[in-house]
Amino acid sequence: MVEPSHHWFNWYLAALWSMNAPIACIGVLGAHHLQRGAGRIPSSRYTGTTDRKVVFTIPSLCTAGNTNALRRVLNSIIEHAPRNLDTWRIDVVAEEGAADKDLVAELGRRPHVRMLVVPSAYETPNGAKFKSRANHFAMEERRRHGENNAETYVYHLDDDTHIGPDTVASLAEFIETNVDRYYLAQGTLSFPRELTRSRLAWYCDAVRPTDDLTRFAFFTGRLGRPLGGLHGEHVIIRSDVEDEIGWDFADTVIEDAYFALEFAQRYPGRSTTLNSCVYGASPSSVIELIRQRRRWSEGLLRLVLKRSLPWRIKLPLFYMVLSWSVAPWQFMPLMVCVGVLLGVPPLPPALPIVVPWAMGLAGTMWLYIEGVKVNVAVSSDRRCTWWRSALCIPGVFLFAAIECYAVVLGLIRFVGIGRQRHAEAIAKPL
Repeated sequence: MVEPSHHWFNWYLAALWSMNAPIACIGVLGAHHLQRGAGRIPSSRYTGTTDRKVVFTIPSLCTAGNTNALRRVLNSIIEHAPRNLDTWRIDVVAEEGAADKDLVAELGRRPHVRMLVVPSAYETPNGAKFKSRANHFAMEERRRHGENNAETYVYHLDDDTHIGPDTVASLAEFIETNVDRYYLAQGTLSFPRELTRSRLAWYCDAVRPTDDLTRFAFFTGRLGRPLGGLHGEHVIIRSDVEDEIGWDFADTVIEDAYFALEFAQRYPGRSTTLNSCVYGASPSSVIELIRQRRRWSEGLLRLVLKRSLPWRIKLPLFYMVLSWSVAPWQFMPLMVCVGVLLGVPPLPPALPIVVPWAMGLAGTMWLYIEGVKVNVAVSSDRRCTWWRSALCIPGVFLFAAIECYAVVLGLIRFVGIGRQRHAEAIAKPL
């Protein structure tokens, strides 16, 4: 009879429940790099201006579901950009046939806005699709107008994420103070409560700001190499560097992470962080959030298994994707039930293994708790009552269940069942 603590199931748990410990350590190093205390959010106070051109690039399907959000984004840029930017423009990139023609015409009449409609027949050499195709088309348009040079920067933003005065200040600060030392910078995403209809989806997204302030800060900031990926928003790139790499990535729905690895390979030590936030909307419902995470899961799995990318570049991202992909098979409540069925208590096979277990679980809870604090701090109602943070402790198991379900759906798509064929818009109507 095998002793419970040395049963194969205990060793299985020892391996899987310890996987998050290295990621937690990376997060601590990233937070230390920013030297930011708990609950504090980045906010640039730079008052200078830059005369280098900044092109705000916003891919959008321009459909009814995100119209209000897109208007909110454009209004924020038009209001705040003149404070620190002497020369700037907004490029809204829409798809021919999918976009609302009246909306495209209306937006095109706004000051500083240029509408770029991607022709249905447009193809890239590698057959890029979806957002990759739109970004590549916009890049080629800038090239045609002679804008892909060292004096022009491209700032990528989603059509549901608006900027504030701190955002524009940080862009000018990055351009004027780095003296061309860095070619790329990424900032922090935040999610004001009033922009999200679903409270549960808002709580699930709380992990994202803290992830920016920890894991992303370590790779993009401390190492100067975005080996952990990038967001498709709140990222500024020198336009000649973007032109060299391009967005012509075949067979991917996560072009941002693909670009990050290409950048890390070509320009080691040339990335940093922005001292600011942008203000976005979480998906309008848990169903929409699951659709979003499903796409990420499938896309990241395909990316880290691409043979064209060397392992030395994709290994950190591979490990993080692996730990996320096995999440359904290490989900604690499920493992406790399996242990009951096997008659084996979920105990460590050796006492020291408790340490990485505790680090992984505590790190996950901390990510959600601190993320809620950040999101509350940028909301109209800034009272961070104790129960909002306390809810994250039991709530983390519900959040994890939702994420695990999305991962399973992503794995199903990864093996070829129900694969994405058309551009997906995650509803964020506010």
